Amino acid sequence: MNRLVLLLLAITLCTCSVDRFPYDIEEFDVPEGGYKCLVIGDWGRKGNVNLRANAYVMNELACRMPIDAVLTTGDNFYSAGVSGTSDSHWNRTFEDVFNRECLLPISWYPSLGNHDVRGNTGAQISYSDQSSRWNMPSAFYDRWVVKEDSVSVHFIAVDTSPFVTTYHNDPDTDDMDYHVSNTDTAQALVWLDSVLASGNPDWLVVYGHHPVYAAEGRHGSTEELIEKFVPLFDRHGVDIYFCGHNHSLELIKTETPTLYVTSGGGSNPQSSIQNLPYNLFGIAEPGFVLSSFAKDSVQIDFMSKKGERLFNYVVQETP
Repeated sequence: MNRLVLLLLAITLCTCSVDRFPYDIEEFDVPEGGYKCLVIGDWGRKGNVNLRANAYVMNELACRMPIDAVLTTGDNFYSAGVSGTSDSHWNRTFEDVFNRECLLPISWYPSLGNHDVRGNTGAQISYSDQSSRWNMPSAFYDRWVVKEDSVSVHFIAVDTSPFVTTYHNDPDTDDMDYHVSNTDTAQALVWLDSVLASGNPDWLVVYGHHPVYAAEGRHGSTEELIEKFVPLFDRHGVDIYFCGHNHSLELIKTETPTLYVTSGGGSNPQSSIQNLPYNLFGIAEPGFVLSSFAKDSVQIDFMSKKGERLFNYVVQETP
């Protein structure tokens, strides 16, 4: 009996700590107006405590400032994606977690991660037809945003898993072989080259799962993307590449014009950060990124699951 009482007490205390999140959200300045989005990755763990903490802080920010969208950098559903549009994962990871009042009206624009492509990727696309928040028309897609005639942003979502050589014909990744083998990466690069060249936005942003450059020690950089993506990014002047895969928060600036931002702290950080010359910031903690786009600048704020601003960086538009 005493053991049962103690167990119930422990469950109650745990539930309270998850539901209440008594965090004091740090106050800091962000540009007024413009376009603001939250970026979260490697998050899909059926409402674990870090995920719920991130969701709480994201909602608090949305209550304090106008958030226009949420982008995901993949691994939306561990460990093998979803089986269909009625999979319980949708409620346990998404609908019942990001359900607070200020987040509910905000549109999500996901990208696919390597754990997503182990499951039914078509279901993640089809879920867009039954959700007012989830917007994923394809594994590769783009969208234009013009905010109050003040700033224009061209967002491009890419499916990076098919570009990773080790996922092809590897016995350890049989469950993703169908997806990666049936994606024409050559045609995908033609498409990417074309959409990058279209229009003249204030800011050109690409996001996907795998990092191009990274200082995280577990996965590190992705050589295939350095070879395939960087020449396109340089040619078209990509301003920012958001990614995940590395369960960390990182900011990398190489000699190329593109800023590389890792937002992979959605639920389960398990990485170590190397001290490399091009790594401006890196930490293996739960969190996400707040990005504020103005006409002549972008402010990148790395947020912890407790509402602390861990690091801040401002990109100025170059003539």
